[in-house]
Amino acid sequence: MRFVHAPVILAIALVLGACTHVTCRYSTSGSPGWVNAPQPIEPDAVEPALAQASKDLVVLLPNANGSVGAVVVRSAGSPPVVLDEPYAAARIEGSGGVESFTYDADLANREFSATLTALPVRPVTFLLYFLEGKDELTPDSEREVERIFGEIAARPDPEISVIGHTDAVGTTEYNDQLSMQRARRVREDLTRRGIPGKDIKVAGRGKREPIVGTTADTAEPRNRRVEIIVR
Repeated sequence: MRFVHAPVILAIALVLGACTHVTCRYSTSGSPGWVNAPQPIEPDAVEPALAQASKDLVVLLPNANGSVGAVVVRSAGSPPVVLDEPYAAARIEGSGGVESFTYDADLANREFSATLTALPVRPVTFLLYFLEGKDELTPDSEREVERIFGEIAARPDPEISVIGHTDAVGTTEYNDQLSMQRARRVREDLTRRGIPGKDIKVAGRGKREPIVGTTADTAEPRNRRVEIIVR
């Protein structure tokens, strides 16, 4: 069995068989833009036993929350087929033709359970928000820290990045300092709860990477944040 998965938390495409006719490309958000698969499937990379398969099968499995990305299956003998629904599937016949259909969800969960269990835990991102001009969390985000700690603690040997951001109010130098203070504040909160500090990397981006684009000196609460990325 060969499988490939999107580089973000959207979907998994499981590829069975020789994969000699399959080129997979991914949509990271369902948008028109496509990005190359991280590891294109090459015929000479397939195990000999699998190379004897007469058909290739691609099944798009949903995330735990039901979301999916998209996979394009290309074959020399057929037009490209886009899979963008949960359990959408494509089978490539020996002649190179592509048959698209919907795979049985229960069957997929049974057949692919061992492969899914063996996959590394996917990265996850959390957002915490701050009061204007301070390194103090909003009340809602204060309550969220405990849940985030639980998610991190459940992962073996997590790698954690904490990245601070600000809104557009103030100078670049001021916001660089404030964003780093916010990142360090979150690291302190996590270490107090038992996460080793050596596992937490901090950085500050200042006002350079807003979630919501604004004009200069605009106070935007959604940009006053820290991103916690757990791998």
